[in-house]
Amino acid sequence: MDYIKRFYISGFLRIAFYLGFFLVYLQDMGLSKAQIGFLMGLSLILVALLEVPTGVVADEVSKKLSVLLSEALSLLYSLVLYLASSFQVVLISMIIAALATTLRTGAETAWIYELLSRDDRAEEYPKVYGRLRAFEMAGGFIGMIAGGILADAFGMRFAVLMSAPFFLISLIITATIPADTVKSEAPYTLHLSESIRFIRDSPAVAWLIAYANLIGLSFAAFTSFMQLYFYGFLPSIMGVSMIMALQTILNSASWYIDAGKYRKVIYNKAVAVLTFLLFLAGLSAWFGFLTMILGTFVFTQSFKEWQARFHTAIPHEKRATLGSLYSLTAAITSGVLNVFVGFLFDRIGIMHGLIIISVFVGALYGVFQLTFERELSN
Repeated sequence: MDYIKRFYISGFLRIAFYLGFFLVYLQDMGLSKAQIGFLMGLSLILVALLEVPTGVVADEVSKKLSVLLSEALSLLYSLVLYLASSFQVVLISMIIAALATTLRTGAETAWIYELLSRDDRAEEYPKVYGRLRAFEMAGGFIGMIAGGILADAFGMRFAVLMSAPFFLISLIITATIPADTVKSEAPYTLHLSESIRFIRDSPAVAWLIAYANLIGLSFAAFTSFMQLYFYGFLPSIMGVSMIMALQTILNSASWYIDAGKYRKVIYNKAVAVLTFLLFLAGLSAWFGFLTMILGTFVFTQSFKEWQARFHTAIPHEKRATLGSLYSLTAAITSGVLNVFVGFLFDRIGIMHGLIIISVFVGALYGVFQLTFERELSN
C-alpha cells in the first residue's frame, strides 16, 4: 500500500470518542468550571511552551519517531483519562495530551513533505496535506456521533476507553511508513538559534508566517464563538448542534477537495475575502451561513497552498523546528485573539464585535503587506 494512503488511514483511525462530551465528562467527574477552565488554559500554555523543543527533537533525531511517540502518548492519554477520578489525575492526562500534540505538529507535515520530495512528488503535497486533514476530520466526526451513542448506552467512561484500540491501530499503521532520513547534525542550541536566524534573515519566510497568522485571525474570529453566534440566532441546542455537524462535514470536504490552479488565487486573496465575510457576518445573522460555508473553503484551500510554499522555502533539516516555530506563533495569536474577542463580544455583542474585528484585521493586513513588501524589495 502506498505510504500516503497509510497516512490517511492512520489519521482517520485516531478516533477520540470523547470529544463530543469531554467537558461534560470532566464535570460529571466532579471538577468545577474553574478547574476545567484552568486545565484548558494550561493545555494551551503547555502546547506553546513545548512546540519548539519537540520540533528540534524531530529535526535532530527523527520525524517518524516524534510522530510515533505522539501516537503512543495519545494512547496513554486515553487510558489515563479513562482511569481518572480526580483533578490531579486529569491534570496529568492533560500534560500527556499537550506533549502528544506538540510531538506531532511540525514533525508530521515535515515527514510527509520529505518522503514526497524524495520520490519527486513534492508538487502533490498541498493535495496530500488537505486530504490528510479531511480524513482526520472524518474520523473526528464519526467519533463524535458514535461516542454520543456509546456514552448514552454504556456510559461516558466506556466511550473514553473505546478510543484506546483505535489509537493503537493507528500507531501500528504509522510504524509501517518509511522513515525520514534528513537530520540536523548541529547541536540542539545551535540548531535552534540557526532556525530563528533563518527566519530573521529570510523576509519571505517571515512573511509566510505572518500571513498564515492573518489568515487564521480572519477566520478564527468567527469560528471561535460560532456556537454562541448561531445560538443567538437560533436559540436551540439541537439547531446549534446540527450547524456544528454541518460545519464539520464542510471542513472535511473542503480539505479533501483541491482547487488546483485556482488555489494560488484563493491564497493571494484569502485575508481580503475572509475579512469581508467577517464583516458580512456582523451585518446580518443570515450572512453567517455564507461566512461559515465560503469561509471554510477559502481557509482550507489557502492554507494548503501556504503549506506548500512554507515547506518549499525552508531546508529539510530545519523543517520540523520551523514548523513548530510557526505553531508557537499561531498558538500565541489564537490565545490573545480569544481573550480580546471574548472581552469585546461581552461588551458590545458578537455582531458589532465582528464588524470591528474585520476592520482591525483589514488594517493590520495593509500594514504587514507594506512592511514586508518593502523588505522583500531590498
